[in-house]
Amino acid sequence: MSEMNDLGVELRYGIPPFRFVLPPGWVTHLPTNAGQQEDVRKASAIFMHAGRPDLDAEFRGMMARANQGMRQTKVFAVYRQEDVPMDELLPLSITASALTAPDGENLDAWVSEAFRTRGAVFLDEHLKHIVRWASESTRPAGAAAIDGVSGRNLTYVIPVPGTLRRKALVFTSTIVIPDGAVISDDVLNGIELLSDAMVSTFAWEQLVEEPAVAALSNAADD
Repeated sequence: MSEMNDLGVELRYGIPPFRFVLPPGWVTHLPTNAGQQEDVRKASAIFMHAGRPDLDAEFRGMMARANQGMRQTKVFAVYRQEDVPMDELLPLSITASALTAPDGENLDAWVSEAFRTRGAVFLDEHLKHIVRWASESTRPAGAAAIDGVSGRNLTYVIPVPGTLRRKALVFTSTIVIPDGAVISDDVLNGIELLSDAMVSTFAWEQLVEEPAVAALSNAADD
């Protein structure tokens, strides 16, 4: 199913229309309190199904902090599964947000730093307008450690054409990982591949993609 952002996103966040293909069973939600509560409910169901009810309270605390961070950023869409069988429900959600550089600057230094220190790569050799890196979920300063629950974030940065890389669309995939053998490495790798495949379907509706790295963009102009 192909999803498109609406005119309100462009007017409020400066993100032009784009297409993004979702697998069967996936839907788009606005980042509302009701949607966030539904995420918690479904993740709790996964823990119960896996025989780990002890993780429920810890996970709720982690999600509360994540939701607080979401309210402080320009998140305008949340993609997640809905109405799928329990054995097909994945501990994965994806957010879309707008990122704007400070006045007079662009995002080149931030992206370059990601290549140097975060293991950033192009999503594909043929998709050099999408930069991708993985990181472990971090806690805010002073927050207590959550025993039994961790997370992995996949970040995808796509510059908005015509902005000289001053503005970007950012997809963030969050994978909740209970400790132990609840999720095998093979399943975790499969979830990451699914996330990569979903983001690879991204395309601007009316604009041509531009390289995410300054050197490539300058070469294209020569």
